[in-house]
Amino acid sequence: MKKEKDEELLRMLSADLERLDAQYGDVTPPSLPQLERLIAGEAIRRQHQRRREFLWFLLVALFMVSVVLLGLGFAPVTYWILQAAFPIAALGCLAVMRLRLRREDA
Repeated sequence: MKKEKDEELLRMLSADLERLDAQYGDVTPPSLPQLERLIAGEAIRRQHQRRREFLWFLLVALFMVSVVLLGLGFAPVTYWILQAAFPIAALGCLAVMRLRLRREDA
């Protein structure tokens, strides 16, 4: 019984492979100069994309630094309070999580 199923499956797979071969049998590979042009074009496209991403990174970084410096210039007290509040809040959250883990383990 199992051998019959295996043979049927093998026939189905062979038929599908033959159909696939017939469909893609007439595809010709590109010529060497065409392939070289394709590779050169892709290299140029990637170079432009890297350059564009780097420019976006610089613009966003410049914007963030300018916002921080403006905040420091207009409201230095608020800036320093925020600089102190975030690490304190992070340490507080870590302490609370550690206490919860100790209580669960006990």
